Amino acid sequence: MERLKSHEITKLLDILIGKVEAVGETNVDERRLDNLKTLIDVTNWCLDGLQFAMVSGRGRGEASIHMINYTAQSALDEYKTWLNELLEE
Repeated sequence: MERLKSHEITKLLDILIGKVEAVGETNVDERRLDNLKTLIDVTNWCLDGLQFAMVSGRGRGEASIHMINYTAQSALDEYKTWLNELLEE
């Protein structure tokens, strides 16, 4: 089975999760709140995967393991910077 590319996965998630932006209409916003909760669950799953990838390579000398650790750590560092900037606004 052929694996989906990143852009295909994000498009699929967009379709599966739906819109999360509030519009000020109770019926619509209730559904969007449910969508937001789903998005949060999916985000937590993704962040758990990054954390596991980072920890699995900690202290290991093999180049392939180090690269997985480094890549996950770099992504988490970028998210940390972005979140700090976002929350300071």
